[in-house]
Order: sequence, then structure tokens, then C-alpha cells
Amino acid sequence: MKKLLFIMALSLTICSLGFAQEEEIEQKNVVKTKDFKLFGSDWHYEKYEDKHWSLTTNGEDVQFKGKKKRRYERSMNFDLGINTWVENDPTPQVKPWGSWTVGINYQRQYKFGNNFSLNPGLGVNWYNFKFEDRNLIAVREADGIGFEQFTGNGVGTKSKITSSYVNLSLIPTIHSNNGKFRFGVGPYAGFRLGGRGKFVYDDIDGNKNKIFDRANMFANNVRYGARANLGIGGTDFFISYDLNDYFIKDKGPRANAISFGITL
Repeated sequence: MKKLLFIMALSLTICSLGFAQEEEIEQKNVVKTKDFKLFGSDWHYEKYEDKHWSLTTNGEDVQFKGKKKRRYERSMNFDLGINTWVENDPTPQVKPWGSWTVGINYQRQYKFGNNFSLNPGLGVNWYNFKFEDRNLIAVREADGIGFEQFTGNGVGTKSKITSSYVNLSLIPTIHSNNGKFRFGVGPYAGFRLGGRGKFVYDDIDGNKNKIFDRANMFANNVRYGARANLGIGGTDFFISYDLNDYFIKDKGPRANAISFGITL
């Protein structure tokens, strides 16, 4: 009997401490208060961080649940950067200025404590590879892509190939306590949506002409690789590297795409 009474007393003590801690947490989580009169009674309003709120009148509490706080944060961001190739076979040189990568991403952030989060994302990105040699034209042939010098009546002013992908990514990220420093590395995979070649030249009369090859220029249907994000203050940078070749095997030179830039 004494043991039972002791256990009950101990349980009541623990419960009392728990309620006291809960009350203290609630007080700390109050984000807004307001006092007003309604129907001849005095009312006290409190709003909490978890979106709950309460009204107190004549010593009685009326609790209301607000919108449940999400376990994650949502955001849209935009990548703007430069593409190039890491060559395994001789590949046309690309110009940094004009070889843009553009991406639109929908991202969720699941926080686990103050210093770690998991960031899955879904997005679309566009590759642009602008050739250094303006007279070099990419030609889609039956057995693969070829790169030939333009022999028409004129001078090349722009030559490039493009492709677009829909991508899934998962970036584990560490954060400093104040959130001013962020660093994450993780995998991504994508499926090709489209692609084409474009060549622009000025003819002997000075008129601008454009030649489009609207078929896919043998870019791989699937891409996969690793991406690193670095955030300092309010600025975020990224670098991504495709582990697979940009061109389909035996349809073009072996080269891996690499992109780097800023995230807005």
C-alpha cells in the first residue's frame, strides 16, 4: 500500500512538473495578445506560434485551434548560371557568356533541429551550349551528331545546341545557428523534355539568317548527378555535375555537363 501511495505521489509530481513546463512553453510561444470588451464582458486574446489561439472571459478559457502549422516550408527558386563540358573526347569549345543554364524549382524544406534540413525539389532546367567557333554548325546525322564548318554564303554569328529536363533532387543541408551559413550536397535525376540546334549567320548582303534543327541533338534522355548548394547571408550559389555523358552513347563525343551559378 505504501509503495502504491508513493508511486501515485510520484506520478502526480511528474504530471505537475509536466503541466508547469507546458504552461511555461505556451507562455514563451505567445506571439500576440489583445484585450477588448464584447457583450459587456472583458475578453483576453492570445495567439501562439503553432497557430492556435485562445479567449479568456470571466475567468473561463475558450480554446480554439487555428490552422495547423506545417512540418515543412515551401519555396520557389530560380537558378541562373553557366554551362560547360568536362571532356573525355574532343568536343567543341563552348563560350561561357551565352552558354546559360536556367532552372525553375519548387522546393520543400523539412527541418530536423536548428542545424539540419532535408530539401527535396522538383524543377525544370534548360541547357544552352554556345560554341566558341561561330562558324561551327551542329548537324544531326543518322548515326550521330556531327560538327562541321559552315560552307554557305555568309559568316556565322551564333551556333549552339540546347536541351531541357524535368528533375528531381534531394539535398541534405547543414545550417549555422543563425541561418547565415548553409551548405548541402545531394543527388538529382532528370528526364529530357526537348532539345534542338540553332545556327545564325549573316549572308553576303548583311541579312541575318537562322537555321534550326528542331530534333533532339542526341542529348541523353536521362541525366543524373550531384549538386552542391552554398548559402552565405542572403546569397545562394550552386554547382551541379552530370555523372552521365551529355550525348547518347556512340551518338556523340563523351563529355559531362557541369553548371554553376546563383540561386534567386
